[in-house]
Amino acid sequence: MTREERTEIVKAIFDCDADMAQQLMVALRFVEADHASTIAFQGDPSRACQFVVSGAIGLHALGSEGQYTQISTIEPGEVFGAYPKDDVHAVEAIAQSAVEMLVIGTAQLRELALSNAAIASGLAGLYASQLANVLGRLAARVTLTAKGRVFSELRARTSPDGRIAPVPVVSALAVQAQTSRETASRAISELERRGVMQRQEGFWQISSTRMLEDMVL
Repeated sequence: MTREERTEIVKAIFDCDADMAQQLMVALRFVEADHASTIAFQGDPSRACQFVVSGAIGLHALGSEGQYTQISTIEPGEVFGAYPKDDVHAVEAIAQSAVEMLVIGTAQLRELALSNAAIASGLAGLYASQLANVLGRLAARVTLTAKGRVFSELRARTSPDGRIAPVPVVSALAVQAQTSRETASRAISELERRGVMQRQEGFWQISSTRMLEDMVL
């Protein structure tokens, strides 16, 4: 992943401009985790925030009978960990696929938020959105496929004349649609194969917004 892609992802996650994203990039570490690896153990100290860029993380709680139960999934564009202060992991975090994350220490993120209102606003929006997504995802999982969420995001970005500009960064689009880069890429390719979208210099052209809307399934 290039620095430009990471910057676009930070902009998407924090809903910030390029200058703010560059400030955050200085503090954020890029971390990868293999499929099925344990990212955090229940009961261990939690001193960082992990922002998921790609892949998915299952959160598992150890019950009184000694069995783990998955209670939630952290998907692209979402965060888990400790904030605004250090804590203890209440659940075990396990990579459901290969995962890419942007990681920052809890104390460091708190200081950035206290000293910069834009970062604080971005964090507040992120947590509020994630909270709303708990119910929203349940409904979307029932009504929309992963590709349908990509199509829905592209429809939201389409201007009245059918243009999508600037050209989306696929990784950032996947974050917004809460899916993988591969799924987002396949969805875009499907639009091109069907003639619904054409790539132009500096923008994508949607030939039929009605056809795009019909693919939001």
